[in-house]
Amino acid sequence: MSTFFTEFLRNPRQNASIVPSAPAACEKMFEGLDMHAMQYVVELGPGTGCFTREMMVQLPSTAQVLVLEINPTFCQKLEAEYGHRFHVRQESAHLMDEVVSSLDWPRVDLVVSGLPYTLPDAVISPLFQSLKRHTDQGAIYRFFTYVPPLMKRKYESMGFDLTLEHVVVKNVPPMWIYSAQAQSNG
Repeated sequence: MSTFFTEFLRNPRQNASIVPSAPAACEKMFEGLDMHAMQYVVELGPGTGCFTREMMVQLPSTAQVLVLEINPTFCQKLEAEYGHRFHVRQESAHLMDEVVSSLDWPRVDLVVSGLPYTLPDAVISPLFQSLKRHTDQGAIYRFFTYVPPLMKRKYESMGFDLTLEHVVVKNVPPMWIYSAQAQSNG
């Protein structure tokens, strides 16, 4: 946990919290999803890997997982723990499509995000366009937030419909887990 706190102090815009997510939150992130049907999964901003660890348990061994983390300290830890099974890349989330393309995946089934809502527009705009494309093609997009009114405003202004999946009060701070879909144009 000290690494997590230190990294938060170094760059609070990249790290949304001072402590890692609680195990209860990690389980709730995937509740209601058919994890055995997921073959191509992307995780954005995993930090120390709470959700990554849960994916390791729940996903079939044939699933391919791309983990994008910009923080080099976290990336090294993720590579050491999950690199034998998952593709760990030190890249910005807005480059997701480029990295997915380099892996020659036919689609993305699930995108899980731990990114804060305070990302710069240069990252948010291309990332949200990518997320819209993937959800239009059938991908599920799950993310969490500690500040639902601000996050909802950001996502809705970028053209997403949100569904509240869970509120995890056993997390410090409490966590709201959402699914997002691109708004239909019909």
